[in-house]
Amino acid sequence: MIKFLLQRPVAVLMVFLACVIIGIITYATLPVSLLPDIAIPEITVQITGDNMSARELENTAVKPVRRQLMQTGKLRDIRSETRDGSAIIRLKFDYGTNTDLAFIEVNEKIDAAMNNLPRDFRRPRVIKASAADIPVFYLNLTLKDDKPYTVTDEQKFLDLSEFADNIVKRRIEQLSEVAMADMTGLMHRHVQIVPDIDKLKSASINLNDIERTLAANNIEPGSMIVRDGYYEYNIKFSSLLRTPDDVRNIYLRKDERIFQLKDLAKINVVRQAETGLSLINGKRAVTLGIIKQADETMKNLKNSLGETITDLERSYPDVEFTINRNQTELLDYTISNLKENLSLGFLLVFIVALLFLGDAQSPIVIGISMVTALVTSFIFFYLFGQSLNIISLSGLILALGMMIDSSIIVTDIISQYRMQGSSLEEACIRGTNEVITPILSSTFTTIAVFVPLVFMSGIAGAIFFAQAFAVSVGLLVSYFTGIMLLPVLYKIIYGIRFRKLAAGNFFVRVQEGIDRWAFGWYDRGIEWVFRHKTVTFLFLLLSIPFCVLMFRIMPKSTMPHIDHTETMVMVEWNENIHVDENNRRICELMQSADSLTIEHAGYVGHRQYLLDKENDLSPSEARLYFRTAKASDIDELQGHLAEWTKANYPQAVITFSPPENIFEKIFDTSEADVVAQLYPANRDHIPDAAAIRHIEQRLKSATEVEAEGIPFEQQFTVAIDKEKLLLYDVDYNEVYRTLRTAFRENRIATLRSYQQYLPISLAGKQQTVEEVLRQTLVQTVPATGRASMFIPLQALVSISRSEDVKTIVAGKNGEYVPMNYYDVKDPEALIEKADEAIRSDASWEAVFGGSFFSNQQMLGELVVILLVSMLLMYFILSSQFESFLQPLIVLAEIPIDIGFALVLLWLTGHTLNLMSAIGLIVTSGIIINDSILKLDMINELRKQGIPLMEAIHTAGVKRLRAIIMTSLTTIFAMVPLLFSFDLGSELQKPLALAMIGTMIIGVLVSLFIIPLVYWAIYRKADHRYHEIKK
Repeated sequence: MIKFLLQRPVAVLMVFLACVIIGIITYATLPVSLLPDIAIPEITVQITGDNMSARELENTAVKPVRRQLMQTGKLRDIRSETRDGSAIIRLKFDYGTNTDLAFIEVNEKIDAAMNNLPRDFRRPRVIKASAADIPVFYLNLTLKDDKPYTVTDEQKFLDLSEFADNIVKRRIEQLSEVAMADMTGLMHRHVQIVPDIDKLKSASINLNDIERTLAANNIEPGSMIVRDGYYEYNIKFSSLLRTPDDVRNIYLRKDERIFQLKDLAKINVVRQAETGLSLINGKRAVTLGIIKQADETMKNLKNSLGETITDLERSYPDVEFTINRNQTELLDYTISNLKENLSLGFLLVFIVALLFLGDAQSPIVIGISMVTALVTSFIFFYLFGQSLNIISLSGLILALGMMIDSSIIVTDIISQYRMQGSSLEEACIRGTNEVITPILSSTFTTIAVFVPLVFMSGIAGAIFFAQAFAVSVGLLVSYFTGIMLLPVLYKIIYGIRFRKLAAGNFFVRVQEGIDRWAFGWYDRGIEWVFRHKTVTFLFLLLSIPFCVLMFRIMPKSTMPHIDHTETMVMVEWNENIHVDENNRRICELMQSADSLTIEHAGYVGHRQYLLDKENDLSPSEARLYFRTAKASDIDELQGHLAEWTKANYPQAVITFSPPENIFEKIFDTSEADVVAQLYPANRDHIPDAAAIRHIEQRLKSATEVEAEGIPFEQQFTVAIDKEKLLLYDVDYNEVYRTLRTAFRENRIATLRSYQQYLPISLAGKQQTVEEVLRQTLVQTVPATGRASMFIPLQALVSISRSEDVKTIVAGKNGEYVPMNYYDVKDPEALIEKADEAIRSDASWEAVFGGSFFSNQQMLGELVVILLVSMLLMYFILSSQFESFLQPLIVLAEIPIDIGFALVLLWLTGHTLNLMSAIGLIVTSGIIINDSILKLDMINELRKQGIPLMEAIHTAGVKRLRAIIMTSLTTIFAMVPLLFSFDLGSELQKPLALAMIGTMIIGVLVSLFIIPLVYWAIYRKADHRYHEIKK
């Protein structure tokens, strides 16, 4: 085949040139994303119960729905969180579950559960988790003349809210790249009616009369057609309330007297009572979360939105537009860094080839074939629908060092045949034919390591499909380029007579110097190993227990620690405070951290987002975002915020989490290390706040580790005395209406103006609960011969204070109290102590979970994958060597390599995580390639009748340069990753370190220890063979 190709060089060049051109075109059309497109196997059910307490909602709706949902197929975990007025049920499925079918099944279960819910209960909403629902960035609108940490002009902000809602939102949503602009922080108007209680009393008018009159004056009965001769007219009847004056001028009749509403109450358009607001850098803001269309690119969205915002800034100079939490920056920075690392790795690899091969032509041959292989790979990315993302790009960086190996080996062997006196064409044919099988074998052993990774459970399997794809495509393309294009290029380039350059002589001298040093070093090394056989074999035997020991003592985590310059802070004040007080405290907190940050934003109280209901806040909570200049400042900032909160509001609970992006959503890196789920021993009994606080303190003293605090809330329970209602003849609905009005909550109608709808509400003046009950009067129902009377509310209701957990959490086994432990040094000891403390308290039972257990499962899987990979490699090598014993010689080096790499990771402060473990597994497949080359050469020489020791030494010398070069190229391809600090490089850093560590020790083992093992096994057989020959 090689001879055939060499006779048709133009055809070969044209085919590969066509591949390069198609590759460049497909590269330009490939989608760019942060991570591969992965269906997140999660479904969320949102339950809304207006005016229901958490306990009432849990018992009435959440429990029946949860029980029904537990019958869903392939369900891995279920967890519900119930708060006042709303609840979330999160369902997690096994990875690989068809989320569309699961979505249909969940809806069917909800329909079945509706039979057990109250008749008028709103149907729960079902939402599929999607990475596309995360806003690409947030657009904040503030007033230009507003000063940070000051009171915002109410009227101006109301106008800004209208502008944001009616103009900005519509303009942005008109863009084809935008799926939705989700809004929060808006201030709304409403028509407020404040009744004059004294005037109402003197006129014998109650609140019910006002409600009825408003309803009667705000109807639209429809229209009728009237014929008049030849013509037809559409006559409309309408008595809709259009303006505040329409409300003021409503007439009301009572006992032969007519009143206007403005005589009995104050009617004004004012801002609605707020339950939440949005802040940016200390200023009140309206925030829009921009959500991208799933099939659009970040680049297109960024460009079109940039133009729209520039246009808006020009048209509305009084409004300040700022963008924060920009995912496009993260994507651009990460992808451009990885592309730089790919180019830099390519350059370093090229320099290694230049120095070792001793002439300028060889690196040109290798360089052209490498570029061809890399660019051709993109055709397969396009054909298989893969995107350019941090996983596939780092896969190419990983493959880069291995891709050049086949080119280096082919070039080196052809050069050796030429030095032995073969003609150019003969050297190309013989050299290429010699290494076709061993290179194919080593390519398959490397791919064999990646294949089992794809079968990992969870999201990791999907992620590493992209990496395995990139490496497999890169290696296979480079293999065919190396054996088909490279010999043709070698023949063409070496066939051209170049003028001798000084630079050429320089490279020859460098190569000769490197060769002298390398061969001298190799001779001394092999001589020392064969002189100290016992020490070497002892070292080999001890490597296995050492590897197991290192595996046990290494700190473990799911993913590498990624440095952020951003952090999210959740503040729960643990008091029943109003949103205004919450805002005051948050402004104080943010102001204290101003010097440590370059940007901050926050949501105080309830958020108005439509898509992010599952992370909604109560009026006493706040979710803050901080950005610092350097990643190292984050710890200082978090320490400051925690200290400030503890010093000023000791009962508050403050927690930190990474910023929300697609990476965090997929890998769930914010999961606690250990979660103790505390169930009451008597499942029918609901533990009170005192019992929860007691077990919290008990666990703290037993484990000496503080868990995340559990927020509680104070409640008033108002019980209406039904007997008193009958005794005084008071209508229940009148009491309910009076209470709502007294507590400023009674929305009774809607003002349908031409531009917008404004709610109309009845309001009392703000008072304490006791004052309201004492001073508010309820009118009795008038009876025949008896006038109606006014009874104080206090006489009809009883009030009591209580305390309960703010969020009721439940799972498969029912309701529990979650104790979350973060940054745990020794999880096993903590679980043991906590379990002991809980068992000694007969009123509680515990189940433990958290990332510690998922890490254990993941590492267990990785050990199995390593064993499966070794088995696959054994099968491939047995087929190549036609021997059951020789593959074991090659695989004997893996424990030494892994043990040394673990030491390197431990010394550099890295954990044993998914990425570093994959680095170890992958390098195990690469490093044995050196031993395969060497053993293949020894076997060939022995077949020619060369004695064992001479065959070992000759094979070592002939393959020395190729082994050193292939190892150096793999190492240098990974080096740029160690000095980059973007998300992609941080993610791949432990993998790169594990690979570099394994490669360094692997080269030494391949060169010196593997020949000794080979000699030990075959020396007797070789001795007998030569005895017979004599």
